Amino acid sequence: MQSVPEKGDLVRDAATGQVGFYVASVAGRFRIRCVNGGGEWEADPADVQLATPLRELRARAAEINARSRRGLGT
Repeated sequence: MQSVPEKGDLVRDAATGQVGFYVASVAGRFRIRCVNGGGEWEADPADVQLATPLRELRARAAEINARSRRGLGT
């Protein structure tokens, strides 16, 4: 990825195929939070790219559904 995404941007980790929300850059690595509210993982910035609009739509729907199941609303 050429630049650092903004906090909350949906990104794809090409090394793992996972999609998540960018959290921060720590010690030269990107911290990414699972879409469904699970844990975070670290990724090499070179492997991270902004998610496509379709992936973003799917991920945001998954996040809303997960929050609903936990009773957190939208």
